[in-house]
Amino acid sequence: MGLDEIESVLEEYGLSPYQANAYLTILELRDASASEINEASNVPQPRIYDILETLDEKGLVETYEKESLRARIIDPTEFTSQLEEKADNFVESAELINDYWEKSPLEKHSFEIYSDFTKVINYADEDIRQANESIHLAISASNFLQVRDALTDVVANGIIVNVSAYVSEESETGIEDLAPYLRETTSEARYRRDPAPFLALVDAHKAYFGVSRPRTGYGMFVQDQALSTMLYRYFQDTLWRRWDIIHERSTGDLPKEYASIRQCIRELQPYSDKENPLWVSVDGYETETGRETHVEGFITDIFPDTDDDVTLKEADQVFLVVESESESYTIGGFGALVEDVRATRIQISNVEPLTDKST
Repeated sequence: MGLDEIESVLEEYGLSPYQANAYLTILELRDASASEINEASNVPQPRIYDILETLDEKGLVETYEKESLRARIIDPTEFTSQLEEKADNFVESAELINDYWEKSPLEKHSFEIYSDFTKVINYADEDIRQANESIHLAISASNFLQVRDALTDVVANGIIVNVSAYVSEESETGIEDLAPYLRETTSEARYRRDPAPFLALVDAHKAYFGVSRPRTGYGMFVQDQALSTMLYRYFQDTLWRRWDIIHERSTGDLPKEYASIRQCIRELQPYSDKENPLWVSVDGYETETGRETHVEGFITDIFPDTDDDVTLKEADQVFLVVESESESYTIGGFGALVEDVRATRIQISNVEPLTDKST
């Protein structure tokens, strides 16, 4: 390290550029007059006296009169000890910053109660418009019309939209009347014959739950991973899997996208060509740190597979094993805890995308 680098360090320590330059000049000269220091340094002549006075006050040099003002260096042991202590503080701070980076980020937790069901629909509509990955929606025909425009926009932008629609027997609108709108606004829609509260799950961590009543109704908003996972399982088990599909945007051919890992594995189980594994692109969150992540690679295993003793319906844990260029990952679903990645969006294809290896 040269004097220029040392000067930069002294500036980081707290000296001004002129003070740092003058100090190093005196360090080389050991003892010199103000005019000699001025000639050997970058300090302008009008500033040399106040710079030397400041260095004296800081205890770095000693000024004295001998025909003219002079300055001599003071034993730098104490000063260098201060520099070393500050350097240690920088190192310690850097280590702490790295430690905090490795920890899971503080999750935002929100819980709000609404005494007016209209607010539930309006706020859900706002968050639907800002969705980045997926939407799971259990809704009645009348309420569906209120969020139709928002769903049209997001599905056009590639967001996965799964809607469980209910039409009351007393309603003048039948499921046949609703079907054309569902085709425009959803990735997949199912017709539910049992009534249920309004439920909107947005991007795996926001949930709106509401009950519509003749006068006002009520509802709540939840931003919490554990509670959102519970509501997601309620949606899948009660409001989704058991009901008939009335619209599916996907043709069944690859590439195909999934928001549910169980549905993904259900459709992968019949695929048995181990010599030509499928390619997968996964968006989600690292379960250990909570940070967003993206994983691409070949699927080398699924659980449960058709050869396993446990069925997909019985399995508490389901996952994919993905081999990327650098390492292997386990990919879990909405409530994943022990897998490497909690997937929110899975895209399966039978070929690796072409990329420019030169970039």
